[in-house]
Amino acid sequence: MDALGPLPALPPVRRTPSSDHAPDERHRPGTLPGSVPEPLPRRTLPQQALLDALASRLPAEPAARRAESPQRPAAPAASVPTPSPSPAPPAPPAPLDRAAALLRTRPDPTLLIYERPTPGRTAPATQVAVNRHEPLPQLLGELAAQTPRSTPRAELLSKTREASPNPGTGTGTGLTRARQLIEAGRPAEALDLLDQLDPAPQPRTAHWHLARAAAWQQLQRPQEAAREASAALARTGVDAPTRHAALQQLGQALTLQGETSEAAWCHRARLAEHPRDSGAALQAASAAATEADWPALAQDLSRLEQTLQPAPAPAPAAAQARPEIRTVPDPALLAAFTDDPARLRQAAEQAVQARLGRRVERSPARRRAARAPGSRLRLGLLLGTMPAGAPSPWPIVEMLMALDPAQFDLTVYADLPEESPARNDARLQQLRERTGNSRWHDCADSDEDTLALTISADALDLLAVLDARADTRRLATLARHPAALQIAWADGAGSTGAPFIDYLVGDRERTPIELAADTVEAIAQMPSRHRPSEPPAAAPEPCERPSRADCGLPGTAMVYACFARPGAILPEQFAAWCRILADTAGAVLWLRGATPVVRARLQQAAAGLGIDPHRLIFAAELEPARHAARLPLADLVLDTFPDSGERRCLEALQQGVPVLSRRGRSPGSRRAGALLQAVGLPELVCDGPERLHIEAVRLGRDAARRAALREQLHQRLQADPLHDPAGLARDFAALVRRMVDRLDAGLPPVPLAALPAP
Repeated sequence: MDALGPLPALPPVRRTPSSDHAPDERHRPGTLPGSVPEPLPRRTLPQQALLDALASRLPAEPAARRAESPQRPAAPAASVPTPSPSPAPPAPPAPLDRAAALLRTRPDPTLLIYERPTPGRTAPATQVAVNRHEPLPQLLGELAAQTPRSTPRAELLSKTREASPNPGTGTGTGLTRARQLIEAGRPAEALDLLDQLDPAPQPRTAHWHLARAAAWQQLQRPQEAAREASAALARTGVDAPTRHAALQQLGQALTLQGETSEAAWCHRARLAEHPRDSGAALQAASAAATEADWPALAQDLSRLEQTLQPAPAPAPAAAQARPEIRTVPDPALLAAFTDDPARLRQAAEQAVQARLGRRVERSPARRRAARAPGSRLRLGLLLGTMPAGAPSPWPIVEMLMALDPAQFDLTVYADLPEESPARNDARLQQLRERTGNSRWHDCADSDEDTLALTISADALDLLAVLDARADTRRLATLARHPAALQIAWADGAGSTGAPFIDYLVGDRERTPIELAADTVEAIAQMPSRHRPSEPPAAAPEPCERPSRADCGLPGTAMVYACFARPGAILPEQFAAWCRILADTAGAVLWLRGATPVVRARLQQAAAGLGIDPHRLIFAAELEPARHAARLPLADLVLDTFPDSGERRCLEALQQGVPVLSRRGRSPGSRRAGALLQAVGLPELVCDGPERLHIEAVRLGRDAARRAALREQLHQRLQADPLHDPAGLARDFAALVRRMVDRLDAGLPPVPLAALPAP
């Protein structure tokens, strides 16, 4: 079932005067295209961030003295006509001056977030000329041609100073170089360069603040990123692409800060101006789901569905008057709302095309040197920074290190910037010792052409990449097809959408062969699991297991548990859980700790479905070791759908707690099912919501069967079926041999069904 379909109507949550503003009241489906949402009420956007951003850059002298500055002519009084040597109207006040005036007259930063345009009024021609900047994606697409990414920071700074011998010049060049550094994964150097740019005679521009926001966000500093994005938004003027980019950057930074209601407003503001923006609709829906604001979520998903439909042909005049801005939906984010593999493939293909700035076709593989029969296979690993929330790459690295050196010659291309925490990981040093210096390439400062040539020179049989979508430069390198074969591992979104990836490594449960029509790559199945799981984290100190009373749980009643983040719990899923509680006398539902607003909404939704709100018990937030110690208190863990929780399922199984999961059509909805198959509990993977309901109620009423499942799980875990890098390395070696045999025979990639390892 596609989660983007109609959602069940749940009782709306009663709002208190201090609760978040109801976005469904501001953004009804009948809102006219191009309308702007009303300004947010007080205390909804982070006021302190805006105040700090403005206060740090406002001139110290009063406005009258600023007007006397030779670099900024004073604006004449309104009653005195202004003589002008040209017919052009006088330049409007600078954005910083307008912001300062608003801040002094009404100290409410929400006024500075979005300037509502006056209907029928156009900006002066001079203002349009001043604020006309190239869109950020277009600038990023030109970075590689202007300066190689291998340029050291000192050389970048010196080139910028050489290009700007006079104050006030060279800012555009320096800004371009700073964005290049950000794109290359060097945000700290970008911040140094941005700080050295001369702002005279104008104050800092929106593009300067946007670049700083991107750098801070890459450094995992969302508060600083939000401040810079807020400052950029206050300076956008009539530049619609820059305002759109600033709203997007601010929304992403606020999401990382946990300010999801405010982030949703930013994305809905983007959608109000550009109703076909699928990316904005999806990000708004994600924020609404995180806040358990299900009425708003239903509207956001409805808008998302509309944006994903083919767009009608616009009238030529309307298209010229107002160009439409659209951002591509993130496939990983979309997988949280739908298990439709065709829709996920479409989003993945669009994301690749947007990243590379052109339509991508399958390119021919690079030729490789002739290989003697039975000789070692030349296997390369492109190891780069993984996005936040992505599965850890180290289990796959362990599997590759476990390959037989007599059969495989492993070469590593480490695309890790200096700021990457992976550089200090002991497992990276083990990998370097395994390969040796001759087979280790540090490629953090290489551009895509240099990196592709480096890989091509090694004449690899196969290049493995852990996350092809994580980095634009990495994606552009793979588009050059530097290796004879290129593979990636299946993730929650399924297909990478990249036609230059030849094989998608999966397993029987996660990537069935029937999914081949909805993957750009050819599916290659492992016989058990497609990658090892992380082993249980060792606690620094032994954690004492708490009692049920310590956790606020009933002593003998059935305890269903789900420690998913609130955004993974959709209304349909929650309604199904409430039906399970209704059919299991005395049972409770143990949920992850949430904010007071989310708790109230879930409790009221349960009451509306006939369930006593006290049967919902919210766990306190604990560090991983203490959380793992309390997991055995649960009788059965319920998985989410369609965003199956692989990490949550793994934690529960490692603690001996059975998990009940629903099998969907997409790889992201089958992640927990793959784990359950690996530990020999296929009966806990249910086809459809009805089957899951029957099995959950049956287990809730049968304590003896639950005990038998725990014993079976305990015995199976002794063989380490979830980690086992050595065993999976043998399976992977056999699969790679099949791929290369087809290559040697001159045959194209085709789906490879799982076979037992020899």
